[in-house]
Amino acid sequence: MKEIDSDDEKKAQKELKKQEAKKLKEEKKKEYEERAKNRKIKEKEAEEAALKLGKKKNDWFLNPYYLTFGGLFLVLIYIIVMLFMNRQTPLNKIPVLDETRFFEHNSGNNWKQGACKFWEGQTLADAKRLMSTSFASHSNLNKCFIESSEEIPESFDTRDTFKECKLKVADQNKKCAASYATAVSSTLSEKMCIESDKNNLIPLSAQELLSCDTANKGCRGGYVNNAIEYMVMRGLSTEECLPYKGTFDAKCSDMCADPQKVRPESFCVLFGDNDIKREIMKNGPVVSSMEVYTDFLSYKSGVYTKGEDVPKFSGYHTIKIVGWGVEDGSEEEPNKGNKYWIIENSWGDDWGLNGYAKIAEGQNLFFEQYAYSILTRKQAEEMKQNIERKQRAASDAQKTNEAPDMNLDDDDVNNKNP
Repeated sequence: MKEIDSDDEKKAQKELKKQEAKKLKEEKKKEYEERAKNRKIKEKEAEEAALKLGKKKNDWFLNPYYLTFGGLFLVLIYIIVMLFMNRQTPLNKIPVLDETRFFEHNSGNNWKQGACKFWEGQTLADAKRLMSTSFASHSNLNKCFIESSEEIPESFDTRDTFKECKLKVADQNKKCAASYATAVSSTLSEKMCIESDKNNLIPLSAQELLSCDTANKGCRGGYVNNAIEYMVMRGLSTEECLPYKGTFDAKCSDMCADPQKVRPESFCVLFGDNDIKREIMKNGPVVSSMEVYTDFLSYKSGVYTKGEDVPKFSGYHTIKIVGWGVEDGSEEEPNKGNKYWIIENSWGDDWGLNGYAKIAEGQNLFFEQYAYSILTRKQAEEMKQNIERKQRAASDAQKTNEAPDMNLDDDDVNNKNP
């Protein structure tokens, strides 16, 4: 019995150990699986963290701070590149006279460019300094009264109608912005001649306007109305008394001892091309200011029309308007029916058409809308009479149109036209 019990005990112990070993094995397996599961979880978490970190690194540019400064940096780079690509040559490096440019222009345009002595050795910077005149220093200027009944012909030229009263074209000097002085002084000379029945042409001193008129700046430029007002107030000596130099060092004290002054009576402003033309027909040249484009400097012949995309100077240039015309379709005037103004310049007689230019109408260059008429005593008196006659006619018309019935009711008063 004891042996049987002993065998059963051993057998039970063996079974117990076997169960314990199996349980231990299952626990280790479970522990291993748990570790493997945790490891996978950690690996997944690590992978997700790595992905998240990588996304942050790749999305740095979405940060508003970086977007703002990145955009500014790109704009700066763009500006630098565009400035480099569009870098323009300074004006002092661009000559006024350029044979290559002349050839290119003349090959494709009816009006022609060419060289002249006035612009020899000069650059666009030099030309810009000469465009230093202005039309008016203030707006309180008298308007001209012009009879509108006279018909305007298709063409007119003071050089033909008043040929006995024509001065030589001025050369203002390439270092002196004196166009305002040469234009108004020569216009007064010619109009005084016209008033004297074309037999008394006396050149007057443009230099006096440069040296003695303190309202303007001499060779640095000036206002056209100031120059005319000087002549009205103080008169103008002859060219012989104070010859033209066109230099900064010329002095008013260089005037002769006993100057014989010529004085206009007054001046007024002409508005619109028709008034300008009628005044020229009756009394001779008028003075105005002109906007100047760079291609005009080398004008040689034909009817000038400003080129496309051609730069314009910021200041003005003073010219005389001496007539107008229309092209006839000939070889010299290829555009039949093209209307133009005739202006007198002050860049010498080898510039343009012997110192003159034909300029197509309707280009808004200022001078065809506003101009000064310098009035002699006779011309001023005639204009005064015309104004008085117009005022009397207006007064008579008003009296004629007055209503005889003075007993108006309220509705009549409210509806009556002024």
